[in-house]
Amino acid sequence: MNREDVARAAAFFEASDDIELLHQVVEEIAPRAKRMVAAYVSRGEEDAIPGPSDLRPARTPATKAEALKTLKAVSDFPLLQMLARTIGRRIETIEITASAEFPEGARVIVPAEGRYPRRGAELAGEVEATGTSLQVRLDNGETWNGPPSLARLEGGAP
Repeated sequence: MNREDVARAAAFFEASDDIELLHQVVEEIAPRAKRMVAAYVSRGEEDAIPGPSDLRPARTPATKAEALKTLKAVSDFPLLQMLARTIGRRIETIEITASAEFPEGARVIVPAEGRYPRRGAELAGEVEATGTSLQVRLDNGETWNGPPSLARLEGGAP
């Protein structure tokens, strides 16, 4: 895997506002990373599990297609960790920004399932806590937890 391609992919993900895509790629990375760690452990090399690469995002980002192709092709664990961290930091930034729109007590609409992709009926409730995750007390008495980017203000645009 060409390190420049990985750096360009990182630059794409670092600048992306497509929260659904970012959540999707994290879901795809997790089992791969888990398998890679398991391979190190099965060889008795737990102490040899490398940390993330210190490669930084490139100045020129990849296109979406190039970034996704690179992400799928990365087999080097430190490079995969570097991409995962870049994507994770971007998700965190977007979710914290989204949570700022929902102060405690705000009325919101959320999907029944508190994760991407957006699924289930829309439910109304009141924000109880904000941050990288939103906690909503639903009108039916249940508690909903999920990414703030899935919520919208009640009466707001869909």
